[in-house]
Amino acid sequence: MDIISLIKLRKYDDYVYRAVIYDDLFLTKKAIKTMESAVRNEKFNKKEIASGYIFLGTLYSKIKDYGKASDCYHQGLELSIDEKFFYSSNLKKAIETFVKNKDIEKARFWLDNLLQRQSYDRKFKRLSILKTKLE
Repeated sequence: MDIISLIKLRKYDDYVYRAVIYDDLFLTKKAIKTMESAVRNEKFNKKEIASGYIFLGTLYSKIKDYGKASDCYHQGLELSIDEKFFYSSNLKKAIETFVKNKDIEKARFWLDNLLQRQSYDRKFKRLSILKTKLE
């Protein structure tokens, strides 16, 4: 038992905190296991689970498992398709991961969806540079 596992996992933020520590210590696979537990936890709301999938996508990208990363990003975005959320650089990573995994249709769909969100957050415009990668 390591010292990190002493962090009680009650709230969603506890899972994220533990996963970030594992990842910072280059224990990415343990971070992935922690976040996989979080997204399966039924007491968390849809927004938290969606965020967990986006974080999982980032973690899987770090270990170059672009297939799983792409699936996680897609699940996270699907869960929050009707939700209002703000720009994060992880969204750019999601589109780039779809391209790396040759999921061009997903990349186009989500890029268009995210660019439409400029109506309430101008930072989404930063993603428009990715349009050239999809032509």
